[in-house]
Amino acid sequence: MFSLTANRETAAEEAAALLDPALDRALLWQRLDVVGTDFAVVDQQLTAADGVALIGGVLPYCLHYRLRREPDGRCTTLSVTTEGAGWRRRVRLRRDAEQWRVDTYESGDLDAALRRAGRPVAPIAGIDDTNRLDAVGEIAIARAPLFATLPGRHRNGSEPTRTRVGLVVPPSLAVVVVDSQRHPLPDGGMRVESDTGNATISFDKAGFVTHWPGVARRAPAHLA
Repeated sequence: MFSLTANRETAAEEAAALLDPALDRALLWQRLDVVGTDFAVVDQQLTAADGVALIGGVLPYCLHYRLRREPDGRCTTLSVTTEGAGWRRRVRLRRDAEQWRVDTYESGDLDAALRRAGRPVAPIAGIDDTNRLDAVGEIAIARAPLFATLPGRHRNGSEPTRTRVGLVVPPSLAVVVVDSQRHPLPDGGMRVESDTGNATISFDKAGFVTHWPGVARRAPAHLA
């Protein structure tokens, strides 16, 4: 159920997000899977990030997110909003002690927009059983390059690691649980194998994604 109060609170959060002085680094990626861009502002420790993505294609939409994490990398809150012509959805995942709470809001009709675009209807936002999130080690947004940066920044050693991930899938904002295995590479990259696909991701010296084949590439600072 979508509430006007929640809508106003979300708008206030989004308006304040880019004004947070702690978020002092800006990142921009060009999408490779669709016409679009991803923009994020982050703090130096990656305990806070706010981002916006503009996605083109047969169903153009805008995505906003706000992420807050503990210094050890554990997510405490992730709020995600998607919005297109005639529809808007929001999901908020919040960890309280060792339990997850998932709140969803919706207005308009995403399914009608998908049918007009010749696409299947969307699953509902959120997850039907929050207990399935108890075993996850990370929360992420599917195909969002910043969220591939996060495990890259927390790599320890050269041994593969396996993590269970709570994955928010736009534009529906359904939350699914997937298993992911990461293999650090000698050149500083990382091979990721998961239930949703495999990829070899490149990072810069600071640990931010520079190239995720078929998904995103860091935008150049200057035009060639």
